[in-house]
Amino acid sequence: MELDDWGGSGPLLHFACANGFPPETYRKLFARLATRYHVVSLRTRPLMPGQDPKALTTWQELGEDLARELKARGRSGVLGVGHSVGGTSTLMASAANPGLFRAVVALDPVLVTGSRLWALRLMKLLGRMDRTPIVRGALRRRDRWATREEAATAYRQRKLFKDWDADCFSDYITHGLVPTEAGDFRLRFPREWEARIFETFPADPWTLIRANAAPTLVLRGERSDTLLPDALARAEGEMQRARVDTLPLASHLFPMEKPRETADRVLTFLEQLPPVDVPASAH
Repeated sequence: MELDDWGGSGPLLHFACANGFPPETYRKLFARLATRYHVVSLRTRPLMPGQDPKALTTWQELGEDLARELKARGRSGVLGVGHSVGGTSTLMASAANPGLFRAVVALDPVLVTGSRLWALRLMKLLGRMDRTPIVRGALRRRDRWATREEAATAYRQRKLFKDWDADCFSDYITHGLVPTEAGDFRLRFPREWEARIFETFPADPWTLIRANAAPTLVLRGERSDTLLPDALARAEGEMQRARVDTLPLASHLFPMEKPRETADRVLTFLEQLPPVDVPASAH
């Protein structure tokens, strides 16, 4: 796997993307983060040729992929930022690898609690995650378009995209669709992968993030239907150095709706971190 480099100088900041969106979708957010940090992102399995979606069994493996690639490059004390599944897998990587991250910012991570979690566990127990609406919806998603313009016209009608920043929408159309040999365009992020990631949500995400001891900000979109207020409150209680906040008038996809405000929240949190402890030299 490789790390894509989005520029900037300063401490290393790794960004983990949401399910279904190639990293270029976040270009506007990256550009602002790169004013202070050196921004990179791991090219994840769905964007690597020849990777089998069925080989993924739980999100824990997404966290392991990230930790392995950073460690292979001799990295520690990285600033870990992630959106949606990217936020959750970064929290998991931090919990399992103390010291790998100096701080974590999880932007509307996928964390559920209460009756939603019990319903999920039941579906997993019955082996019926493939029947859930979100998985079936991903598999039914149209993945071929005659032109990018045709896709853009269709997407603009969708609730999912209605509040997007114009540049982020344009970046998604440009980089989320790739030309095929047949002369049309297909989704760069395969729908089979998108469905598989939804399908492999862990039965107990809380046990996988609880040990995260890095200073952490969990930021929720006020209108998010993914990270609900009860789960946000639980996140603050489960992790010893977590604090939580809410971005007003924003959905689950707020990094694409409000890239500037999102970047500013991340930068403000990271700027307030205590200085890195430099161990005293041994006498």
